[in-house]
Amino acid sequence: MKITFLGHAGALVEADGVKLVCDPWFSEGGAFLSGWHQLPDNRSCAPLVGEATHVYVSHDHQDHFDPDVLNALDPSVTLLMPDYPLPTWKRLIRTLRGPAPVLLGDQEVFRAGPLRLTLIHSPTPRHQDSALVIEDAATGQVVVNLNDCQVDRDQLRAIRRSHPRIDVVLAQFSGATWFPFAYSFPAAEQVEAAGRKKVNSMRRWTRYMQALAPRSAVAFAGPPALLDPGLAPHFFAESSVFTTPPELLAWLRREHPDLAERTVAPLPGDELDVATGRLFADPGIREEFDWENLADYVADYARRRASAIAEVVAGHPEPRHSLYDGFAAHFKALFAAGESLCRAVDAVAAFDVRGPGGGFWLVDFRSLEVREGTGPETDAHDYRFTLPSRYLPDILDGGMSWEEFFFSFRFSAWRPGIGAYNEELMSVLRCSDPDDLAEYLRRTAQGSERPAGTFPLRTRTGSYRVSDTCPHLGARLGPQDYDPELDSVVCPQHGWRFALPDGACSNGRARLGVSPAGPAADPDPDPDSDTLTDAPRRPRERQEDK
Repeated sequence: MKITFLGHAGALVEADGVKLVCDPWFSEGGAFLSGWHQLPDNRSCAPLVGEATHVYVSHDHQDHFDPDVLNALDPSVTLLMPDYPLPTWKRLIRTLRGPAPVLLGDQEVFRAGPLRLTLIHSPTPRHQDSALVIEDAATGQVVVNLNDCQVDRDQLRAIRRSHPRIDVVLAQFSGATWFPFAYSFPAAEQVEAAGRKKVNSMRRWTRYMQALAPRSAVAFAGPPALLDPGLAPHFFAESSVFTTPPELLAWLRREHPDLAERTVAPLPGDELDVATGRLFADPGIREEFDWENLADYVADYARRRASAIAEVVAGHPEPRHSLYDGFAAHFKALFAAGESLCRAVDAVAAFDVRGPGGGFWLVDFRSLEVREGTGPETDAHDYRFTLPSRYLPDILDGGMSWEEFFFSFRFSAWRPGIGAYNEELMSVLRCSDPDDLAEYLRRTAQGSERPAGTFPLRTRTGSYRVSDTCPHLGARLGPQDYDPELDSVVCPQHGWRFALPDGACSNGRARLGVSPAGPAADPDPDPDSDTLTDAPRRPRERQEDK
């Protein structure tokens, strides 16, 4: 097999006449209201999509799902996508004008010439994402494309059992969310939280590579470029969550030098020979781009994309009438679709919508009421989001979810403190659509998520039965996630920390189920021993991820 990297999470995998393109993203308007752009500019690779025999799209985020590319595909192309149950996903794929997609379930296998393609769905329905295992039956070579799907420990073990020898793993290594820089935390707290987030993202990437042990580990799927002048400072500020490949490689040389030696950070146009692990660098992209001169490159890139950014913003004109009635109806529909989850939010969220048609509006998840307010100084609230009114109609009309809007970074937020994260609130906003919220609650009620269990944990301070499911996003927990220095269970996915003996969380408004089960354990002469497929022990520094 040969892999040609197309920029961001894009890749072209070739084997014996099959040309599989993964997550092609080339839109000059970028993604998420033009908040994100490809880094570096990958337009020179766009013609390669025209050679595809198969295209795989992992999920609906706009930096993976590019409608312009998908609608232009030749009818002969086989388009592969996950078979997700949420209604908005079904509606989205029906809007495509290109080849009708082949929808694949979790662990479903699709044959493409010599390639055996196994789709792996995200381990929790709280997120729609997928990964792809690509096996060449003729050569035995195996490529695992995790993109930014956060597979759990059980899934990593299953992949390794099926494929003891893996040649290449591609996985996201950089943070990509709005926390902490969108929040009005004190500057020092923002910088500290961003640093933890960067390190946790690199540790998660390392855990994937240690679990799957590929011959070539690929830093993949990010970071994006923030080209709008109002957003660019978020990339370069001390509170930035965006890790660059040089930062990853420097960290690996300090922390995991053996892994650093087999890590590659390709640019668009680079080719990787899977058989030898040799990376062939594209000289053309290196004539115009160098990570060491990133600020100058981004400034010039922003000038080239300025008209495309302006066109996206102009596509969301300022409203000519009040948006309050539509806003109130939006949340009342969510209340009706998911009353139990909405009541569990147990908070008042304020939306400070600025510009024509806006106002200061309160969503009371305790009383399930929406009401107009006068301002943050006079109306009590627990959380606040401030946004321009021009983007709200698209959210209310279902053209964009709250999560997609938050990814644009075109907002600011407030909450009482870094540890006041409210998972129930973000779950409601993540769904955004009443049909999605109802489907999500139906699936969880019927046990569509992995059934929760417990695991035994003996520590120097006591013995416990501990829930094996992180209350943040449902990641699998086990005894190896106990950190004796912190006397806490630490989630391997996002670094959420749950203290013993009560399971209280330091990262958000959550608690892990913990019950006493006996006396303390004897000191363990080797408390950090772990199998190959488990996460490495995490030091004190932790990261929350929103």
